[in-house]
Amino acid sequence: MLVLTRRKDESIVIDVAGGIEITVIEANNNFVRLGIKAPRSINIWRKEILLEVTDANKAAASTAVKDLDVLESLLKKRPSRAKRGEDKKDGEPTTS
Repeated sequence: MLVLTRRKDESIVIDVAGGIEITVIEANNNFVRLGIKAPRSINIWRKEILLEVTDANKAAASTAVKDLDVLESLLKKRPSRAKRGEDKKDGEPTTS
């Protein structure tokens, strides 16, 4: 990890070609306010929000797998199309 010391109104440039610049707007004992100039195509997230979204996505994905397992077991219990008379083409009589 690169550690830099910057004062108010001083900046660092992350990507010269991409135009990403971070400027210290304000600093005190408890926090630092940063200004970030970047193209709109660059996503900028606070880390705690990114972690929350990632955790929520993982939870949703695992729920979906559980739901698929339940759906699969329900479909296995369902009678086959032949037993319900759905294996014929339209207009054909059902034979027993």
